[in-house]
Amino acid sequence: MKALDTLIQYGQSNPSAAVQEWKAAGGKVLGYWCSYIPIELIYAAGALPYRVRGAGATGTDQADHDMSPVCNCSFPRAVLDLAHRGVYDFLDGIIGMNECDHGRRAFELWVERLHPPYHHFVYVPRTRKQASIRQYAVELEKLKASLEQHLGTEITPQALQESVSLCNENRALLKQLQEVFQEDHPPLTGTQRHHIVNASVSIPPETLNKLLRELLAEVKQMPRLDGQRVRVMIAGWVGDDTLVHRAIEDSGGLVVVDNCCFGARSYWDPINFDPLDPLGSLALSYLSRLGCPRMFATFGDRFAMLEQAARDYRVDGIVHTRLQFCDLHGLENVFLTRRKQQLEVPVSATLVLDYIGQDEGRVRTRMEAFIEQLGK
Repeated sequence: MKALDTLIQYGQSNPSAAVQEWKAAGGKVLGYWCSYIPIELIYAAGALPYRVRGAGATGTDQADHDMSPVCNCSFPRAVLDLAHRGVYDFLDGIIGMNECDHGRRAFELWVERLHPPYHHFVYVPRTRKQASIRQYAVELEKLKASLEQHLGTEITPQALQESVSLCNENRALLKQLQEVFQEDHPPLTGTQRHHIVNASVSIPPETLNKLLRELLAEVKQMPRLDGQRVRVMIAGWVGDDTLVHRAIEDSGGLVVVDNCCFGARSYWDPINFDPLDPLGSLALSYLSRLGCPRMFATFGDRFAMLEQAARDYRVDGIVHTRLQFCDLHGLENVFLTRRKQQLEVPVSATLVLDYIGQDEGRVRTRMEAFIEQLGK
């Protein structure tokens, strides 16, 4: 099987065969809720970090008993529903944080209702002030001690540095794959790239690096996409669901870049590691990277990324998305609306999504209309 097919298969599976092989070999797997939790610490402790997703959920009725569907985001409800149904029984523990109120509460309910064998909560500051960086370093020290106690191991500075190097290679290879979409006719679709990103947060990093190197060699020989396609960027939040990507590309568009959490933001910036201050440098890097709307006063960074990416990838239009009941991205909508004229490319009206995909027909109609509007 080619690397592309393998990565897509891993990205679609929850869990993938790679995780099952890891477990069969006696390895531990720890789930984590948000990309602000340093996976490098988890891997340096000898466990596989696995970002929990809603892939495979067909409803949320098991979670809706505790999280009302009339005011709670459908993504954490989908994750919690899968946990209730036993999909995440392969996890040896779960790590949560104060990402958003919906995600935080879903983590708390997971702990209260399902009693995982291990759980830990990380308080992640919402600013980049020096006091916040120091506080986050303290939180990472607590996480380090908790992991060492639970797993019966020691996270040495050398092990952490090796873990950072490995994960930075993940990011660099994903960035190289991203740059393929600067071509007029790239060999991949945005939907395929999104599956690869989903795989990247759920398989062993050595496996990921091997497959990405093979894929980068493959793409040089792959036929390029033919025809004239409208080049689209997705801004906002789509999670691990490929519905928006598929709707755009089925309508004659091509998703060439995004600034989403399950997307470019996860690999855009490397971690700058200082062996003389391991946890302090980790805290600084995670709080300083291209942020999400949970971080105060970071919209300017995201907007600058939108401007630069729109130029680098010759974007014809930007699809702006958020999930229903997402307060953080709701505020982001206001900021983007005020400044979207500066982007010099059309920006769609905000596409409000339901994670489970029960509104697929509406999403496809909206994307067909937007692509037609952009048609060249």
